[in-house]
Amino acid sequence: MKITIERIELRNFKGQKHLDVFLTPEFNKITGKNASGKTTIFDAFLWCLFNRDSNDRTDFNVKTLNADGEPEHHLEHSVELTLRADDQKITFKRVLEEKWTKPKGQKEALFSGHDNAYYINEVPCSMKEYNLKVETI
Repeated sequence: MKITIERIELRNFKGQKHLDVFLTPEFNKITGKNASGKTTIFDAFLWCLFNRDSNDRTDFNVKTLNADGEPEHHLEHSVELTLRADDQKITFKRVLEEKWTKPKGQKEALFSGHDNAYYINEVPCSMKEYNLKVETI
């Protein structure tokens, strides 16, 4: 099976507010100065498909950080990846969202964790369905 990457879109992923990269099937070269986002693109690809980064870690931070190095809250962090497997076009999208709950009697909502959402060709699916589709290609 021949697999090519057609497009990768990052939103609020490791400091990239929005980056849309279109690739050709023939040859692509991503270059840039240190800390310009080259590894971030690769990390986004790996996180989207395999929940890992380029150092093979599953516990790395995908969130955008503020000037103090703290995560910016209330942002949706996502990677959308369009592949072509032989003649079939497949789009994978993974989204990380913060959960905020307002306890009874409290004025402010409190951060209570994260939710991951998964999509195949824009259709919501479970993590199990998503991972199975990744494994099949």
